[in-house]
Amino acid sequence: MKRDLCGRTLRSALTPSTIVCASLGSAGRTWRAQDAPNASYYCSDPMGMALPTALGLALAQPARQVVFIGGDGDFVMSLGCLLTIVGAAPANLKLMVFDNARYETGGSQPLAGAGLYSLPAIARGAGVAWAERVDAPEEAEGAIARFLAQPGLAFLAVGIDAEPSPYPPAPALAQVEERALFMRRLADTADLSNDKHKEREQ
Repeated sequence: MKRDLCGRTLRSALTPSTIVCASLGSAGRTWRAQDAPNASYYCSDPMGMALPTALGLALAQPARQVVFIGGDGDFVMSLGCLLTIVGAAPANLKLMVFDNARYETGGSQPLAGAGLYSLPAIARGAGVAWAERVDAPEEAEGAIARFLAQPGLAFLAVGIDAEPSPYPPAPALAQVEERALFMRRLADTADLSNDKHKEREQ
């Protein structure tokens, strides 16, 4: 399916209190283009740091759902962190990976073993109880809804069409400014997430 379709479908399914952690490359750019109201953290170099960053956010914000959006190239560079995530067992963390078996931004070079591996099988083998894949655009809405509704850690690989993914112009804000705004957003929405947490406990 198209990246933007996946981004739009995810945006419409998230609650305002959900935190999003996006990797560098086309996955992060796709989420940025949605202009979502969610507090969103955009990871940068080095490649592979988005997954452990998402884990840190989930552990630091246990009352809020945290969704990781990453490209498959970024994800496979930090596969070891998957075991750390399973060991930490953050029930509020959901992992979505754009799966097109290539380093799209760097020139569409194929990932090693492209066509031979299964990312959901890798996730299940690491201990993730719910790990699925969706390819058909007409099934995206239902698959994403099931993914987000899981009571614990969940993994969804989204089959993404190979598309040109050129670097866009530089964003309006520097990374340090974006991070400061992200922290401010977390503080501004803390009351909302705490109220929801209290409602679940009652």
